[in-house]
Order: sequence, then C-alpha cells, then structure tokens
Amino acid sequence: MTKEGVSEAVLSALADLERAFGAAVSAIDAEPDHNRAYDGATELVETVRRLFEASADQRALSAARIFEQERMSLAGLADRIGVSKARAAQLIKTAKDAHGQRGNATEENGD
Repeated sequence: MTKEGVSEAVLSALADLERAFGAAVSAIDAEPDHNRAYDGATELVETVRRLFEASADQRALSAARIFEQERMSLAGLADRIGVSKARAAQLIKTAKDAHGQRGNATEENGD
C-alpha cells in the first residue's frame, strides 16, 4: 500500500484498525475452547469481509468525487487514478450503486 498523499488522520485510523485486527487474532488464539475459537475466527472473517466490501465502495465513491468535482472524462479519471477506462467506468457504477444503497439505508433509519 502506498501511503503517499494519505492524510495523517486516515493513517492513524488505519493503524487503529490493524491493532484491532491483531487484538482479535490474539483473543482467538488465546481462546481455550476450540469451538469458540473457530466461531470467533468465523466472525472475524465475516467482519473483515464486510469491511472489505465497504472499503471498496468507499474507494469507488472517492473516485466518483474526483470524476464529478473535476468534471473529467472516464479516460481522464482512469489516467488520474491509474486504472483502465473500463475499470474507471466500473468504479463510477459501483459509486452510484453504493450511493443509492446509502440513501436507502438513511431513509429506512428515518434520517
């Protein structure tokens, strides 16, 4: 992972996330009951999966912010973020889908 251009606040939050992951692994390793250790490991996998999906959505939303705020073409976005034009289009679609899901969740929560 390149850390160039990443704010100190983001780097600090990511370090906290890595420490939390390590603490979860240590707690699982220290669990004397093998069944509970397995259940804990399964919960860890599910949590990391949810975080991975949410982070992918966040990345797409960030790409969409660049695309919209700088009013660039898909080719320009692709060049800027170092992906193919097809991948840039996928990110924009993912952002639209994620934005719609966030909007629906806000409406469902009454916000």
